[in-house]
Amino acid sequence: MRGRYIHIGLLLFFICTAQLKPQVTSNWNADTTFYFYFPDSNAEHLVATSVIFNDKLNNKKILDSIAAYLSNTYFVPKYKYYNNKVKIKIRIQDITIINTPNKNYSIATVNIEDPAKICMGIYFQGSTGGYNTFLMLVANLMQPQLEYPLLDAVIFLYNSEELEQMDHINLKGIISEREIDNLVRRMIKN
Repeated sequence: MRGRYIHIGLLLFFICTAQLKPQVTSNWNADTTFYFYFPDSNAEHLVATSVIFNDKLNNKKILDSIAAYLSNTYFVPKYKYYNNKVKIKIRIQDITIINTPNKNYSIATVNIEDPAKICMGIYFQGSTGGYNTFLMLVANLMQPQLEYPLLDAVIFLYNSEELEQMDHINLKGIISEREIDNLVRRMIKN
């Protein structure tokens, strides 16, 4: 129950401190290009592959497609030890819309389903690995390159529980688009 109050407090903080942008009826149209991001061969930058979603898809379906991409590409363990383990799945658990006079804010709750706890040993550990995981999750799910990002904020859960702060990656609490915007832009290889 305490976690719910923390999330509500964080949501209120996010609303009160967010920069207001003009209201838009849709974040995309048939010409909007989204990207699937992946680390380059040296794990120094993110490389973007464009993808165009049908403009009739809603946020949830687009996010489900992006989550499936992450589950089937980045979060596939490449070590023999993990071959027989349960697959890691990224699931969009919920999208909350907060209406204000100037903008509707969308905040997704994303659950990283990892029953074998593979992520703790491979994806969340180490400064480079943890940083790449952070970038992969936020760049792909939030799409900050758009004029109006797909998400304004995201909350990550790990096996349906709130993540604790880790040494090399911070996925705890609400991660806003404003926090990650410049960070992601610097890492995208042009």
